[in-house]
Amino acid sequence: MDWDHLAEEYNDKLFAGWLQLLSQQSPALPSRLATQHRRGTARVADVSQFTTGAYNICCIVTFEDGFRALVRFPILGRSRFRTEKSRNEASVMKFLSRNTALPVPRILGMGRWGCGPYLVITFIEGMLLSNRLGDPTIQSPSLNPNVSDSDIQSAYRVMAQVILELSKPIFSSIGALEEGSQMWKVAQRPLTLNMNELVRVGNLPPGIFAEKTFSTAGEYFEELARQQLLHLQYQRNDAVDDEQDCRKKYIARCLFRKIAREYKKQQSGPFHLYCDDLRPSNVLVAAQDFSLTGVIDWEFTYVAPAEFTYTAPWWLLFESPEAWESDLHVFLARYTPRLRLFLNALRSCEDEMIRKGALKEYQRLSEHMAESLNSGLFWFCLAARKSYMFDDIYWQFLDKRHYGQGSLEDRLLLLSQEELDGLKMFVSLKMQQARENRLDEHISIDKLIDL
Repeated sequence: MDWDHLAEEYNDKLFAGWLQLLSQQSPALPSRLATQHRRGTARVADVSQFTTGAYNICCIVTFEDGFRALVRFPILGRSRFRTEKSRNEASVMKFLSRNTALPVPRILGMGRWGCGPYLVITFIEGMLLSNRLGDPTIQSPSLNPNVSDSDIQSAYRVMAQVILELSKPIFSSIGALEEGSQMWKVAQRPLTLNMNELVRVGNLPPGIFAEKTFSTAGEYFEELARQQLLHLQYQRNDAVDDEQDCRKKYIARCLFRKIAREYKKQQSGPFHLYCDDLRPSNVLVAAQDFSLTGVIDWEFTYVAPAEFTYTAPWWLLFESPEAWESDLHVFLARYTPRLRLFLNALRSCEDEMIRKGALKEYQRLSEHMAESLNSGLFWFCLAARKSYMFDDIYWQFLDKRHYGQGSLEDRLLLLSQEELDGLKMFVSLKMQQARENRLDEHISIDKLIDL
């Protein structure tokens, strides 16, 4: 399914207007915020130009004593749950700094300015791992084809260290972390990258998602399957090509929900922290070697089903899933050799950490990840987390695995009577939406700024 072009245009306009307001108050605004939250006597010596990421705009504030702080503003129009995202990210970074060996930024302060929330964190020196091995001839992230296997192995080893350390804390429910009076607890819903995208470029109502934590993996998988149906229902434009395409997408989502309902429904944990966007472009290493100096951008990190942690990483080619070939078997031919390299690096890290007493034998991830492609878990979890790739993944890797050979008409026989009864009306609704070529207005601009 493609992005709703009208939703994308609307959010681009929001971003442009918001950026103009931010620019008018800068560099005075980031300078004041950094000074306020550092609470020192040193004066600001320099404020850098803004750097724009996917969901945040940042600048570095340097003090006369050499201390540097990073001021992060979640972008209006790109980040659609800005306050919740900032709160969750701050909580995760505090937890990781106190309970793991991961080098993460320290929270100096947070709050709101006139047009939304902000975070002030310490600046970590280092070179992005993606820049060390990325293809300089391509603007979007991609692995340099001329890089040596030994350098890739070194990079994978750094990423393996991060993943293993992140997987060690365990929890009894699924959701966002919150610091309690005596201990950390899962107290809020899991805010995911996919939820942000469904609202941003699918124009789903921000209030449509479940507002709760989840006690079993099956319960959460069913919620993710529900989100895929809501996506098809609420995205008005660029969602379906014609009636046949609509029927096919509706059937796929109903059958995926059926898979989700049967998938380890009784599993009640333990669960692990998972970052939707953890990849080499969020990992910092020393310029002279591959030693880890920091891990940044912890937005969309939450306690998730163990299955997410146990699947092979999606970032091994240094590409986002949306950049993969539409024929995912072609992608798989490129991905599989890299997976073997990564698993070797991961096993080496596991062995070393076990020898040092930093990891238990039962905490190994390598065998789970190696099996995830064979079992289909890799594709199941990716389909659950990536709505705009859902149809390609479902029909290429999930449908026949779970339901065998058969035509689309055969698949209709697997739907419940309620699903069959709703199909004709659903198709009619989507065709009407496509003809109208407009956006629904779910929220006022004032309320949007407050989110």
